[in-house]
Amino acid sequence: MSLNALVDVNCPHCQKQFVENAKLIRAGGSAWCPECEQLFALDETNEAIRKVLDAAKAARRRRKDRLNDLKQRWADPPPQAATPADTPRTLTEVLSVLDALLLRLDDGKDLVKAKDDKAA
Repeated sequence: MSLNALVDVNCPHCQKQFVENAKLIRAGGSAWCPECEQLFALDETNEAIRKVLDAAKAARRRRKDRLNDLKQRWADPPPQAATPADTPRTLTEVLSVLDALLLRLDDGKDLVKAKDDKAA
């Protein structure tokens, strides 16, 4: 997700298209074209500008909805999964379980080696 809601704007002077932050595109405001370096009014009477203003408003609304959705997800605690009673809960318990597994692996290697020695 972008930090900013972006819209495509066509410059009425040079007809070039550029991307602008939707927060800056508001009726009665103005925009600056980076291509021809001209300032132009965002007048609602112009059909092309009105479409850009509508697109900017929709982009701001979508961004706000996405942010509200994220806030809601962070506010609600995730559902707690049922954990078995023998699940380790502290770092010490996790380390002791890992040590036990490593010992079992070492014992298994010794058993395989013993079988190989008998077969030879």
